[in-house]
Amino acid sequence: MKPPAWRQDRAVYPHSFHIQTRYRDEDGLHHINNIAVAAYYDETRARFSREVFKTAGLGDRVRIVTADSRVSYLAEVFHPDEVEVRSGILRIGTASYEIGQAMFQAGRCVGICTTTFVQASAEGSSPLEPGLRAALEAMMISEPGPAAL
Repeated sequence: MKPPAWRQDRAVYPHSFHIQTRYRDEDGLHHINNIAVAAYYDETRARFSREVFKTAGLGDRVRIVTADSRVSYLAEVFHPDEVEVRSGILRIGTASYEIGQAMFQAGRCVGICTTTFVQASAEGSSPLEPGLRAALEAMMISEPGPAAL
């Protein structure tokens, strides 16, 4: 299923990171393999998360675990061109949040990724720390209203 058009718009995402594709990530069809593409999302998600945690003043004091991650491949990714991965927060729950990402190469959206994280303790999930919630809210993205489309 193709993601909504607004998720493919780089302007809705507050965070951007560029990654140079690697020759070793090419497959037999001369495009970047899907595992490498998923790793590009993971790398930029880690950088985005470090920025959010730094803003929240948390460092390593909070345990966050991945509950789900889904990638929609919209087009092939090629080497040697770099990719830009844009990130933002799609949803904030009581103990969880979703990071939304879009990957761009040569001016077009080549994929979308949605990952759910849960704040965890020894007993299971726990409510998000207030500082973390505030930092996440500052990075929220949402579907633009009708006037913006």
